[in-house]
Amino acid sequence: MNPFPLEFLKFSAVSIVMIAVVAYAIYWVLNDSPISRWLNDSDEVVPSFLSITAFIFGLTISTLAGFSFEKHESAISNLITESSAIDSLINISTVLPLQDQAQIKSAVKDYVNAVIEKEWPAMNEKDAKNREIALPEFIALSKTINQIAYQANQRASIGSQLEAELTVIRHNRKVRQSIAYDTDNINKWIVIPISSILLLISVGIVHLGSLKAMKVSLSIASLCILTAMTFLYITISPYGMWNPVNPHQLQESLRILGTDNSDK
Repeated sequence: MNPFPLEFLKFSAVSIVMIAVVAYAIYWVLNDSPISRWLNDSDEVVPSFLSITAFIFGLTISTLAGFSFEKHESAISNLITESSAIDSLINISTVLPLQDQAQIKSAVKDYVNAVIEKEWPAMNEKDAKNREIALPEFIALSKTINQIAYQANQRASIGSQLEAELTVIRHNRKVRQSIAYDTDNINKWIVIPISSILLLISVGIVHLGSLKAMKVSLSIASLCILTAMTFLYITISPYGMWNPVNPHQLQESLRILGTDNSDK
């Protein structure tokens, strides 16, 4: 079951409550609190000066959005590189003796199946406990490649190619896991609530002369903040939430492997 709808609803509910509480608190401080009379003197502050908080908020959101898009592109590039290395292993195995060829293809098939059926769902659900769920299959693939690459009668060029492709797979597997688990914690983005609060305070101060205008402006600013936070949340992980990266290239590698086996 895809956990995205439930997580999205929880995030939206918490965000709405928090933003509403902060907006009301700012309205109360500016109009009804013991210091409101002193704060009303700030209505002479030039609005253009207070707009710097809007610039800071916009800069924060655009920076984090750029980071999310960059992770998405990295995830796609990583998938293509890993699947290409797997295809290369399959191609190299065709020049080996039938027994070695069968061992490599079997190990590759087991590893790719493990990534698609076990590792990818774990990344989609951000299940860090199963981060290494496909490690046994990768270790088996590594042992198979090493045994064949370092055979006494193995050609040096073939052995080096096998080792090079295995290194590419190992590297991109680690990169994929890092993208999936190490950089998608929104709790690290403390700058978002800070810049949001500064923006709401500035909006309130600018409209001290009219309570109705203050209410409307705080409401609009709150909706903008909620929209920005929602967009960042659904794009925080390239493997889950909205528009996830799917292992289509790895599935294509499996189809190629199955075609090669049927031709034998």
